[in-house]
Amino acid sequence: MSDRPDEYAGIADVYDAWCLEVEEDIPFYVGMAVGAKTRIVELAAGSGRISIPLAQAGWDVVAIDRSPAMLERLAVAAATAGVAGRIDVRLGDLRAPGLTGTYDRVLIPFRSLLHLRNDAERIEALSAARALLAPGGYLAFDVFAPTPADIRATQGVWYRRDSGARERADWNRADGTTLIEVELRGRSTTLRLHPAPAAHWLDLVVQAGLEVITAWGDFDGAPVRVDGAGDLVVVAA
Repeated sequence: MSDRPDEYAGIADVYDAWCLEVEEDIPFYVGMAVGAKTRIVELAAGSGRISIPLAQAGWDVVAIDRSPAMLERLAVAAATAGVAGRIDVRLGDLRAPGLTGTYDRVLIPFRSLLHLRNDAERIEALSAARALLAPGGYLAFDVFAPTPADIRATQGVWYRRDSGARERADWNRADGTTLIEVELRGRSTTLRLHPAPAAHWLDLVVQAGLEVITAWGDFDGAPVRVDGAGDLVVVAA
């Protein structure tokens, strides 16, 4: 299934509390479903932060993730929300979703593509998403690269989220990775991420056989930063 460790297993039961204040992407991804005539595919669905609002809005969702612990959380949360019948929970990887058929919308929210280690893996994942798209369908995803201000403010510094979680970032390591340490309620993990500039991501989208329909610097439609840092929100066909 995957040659990487499950970095979310250690925080699965506190994940929703950790990212509780992150809400700005939910209306965007729910809005992306408008016009779809098939089920919505969410890759790297995690605990259902996007899949459940999609189901609550009336869409049927195929929710795929590589972490069994997170999928367990998703199944429980979907049942609690009364939408378990609308969400097909499946184990799969970004590079190998293990899903057949084609779909009008494929979503990869919350910077999940940053877990991919190099361009070969990124193109493999984007190509796998493309293979799932029906004619006229759309892929939507978001990624992030730290700004100089982000690095100055947070490099090596423990800071506390509104949720009570403690985080520490080690940006731009010599091996090209970023480490994000997370602690909450006695649970902890270290997320290993691989940011890249916006222009590079857009080039990879094209290399994977997709067309960039639009690209923004945030979920409100701001322009992409000229230095390629900050958020990047992409819709491709």
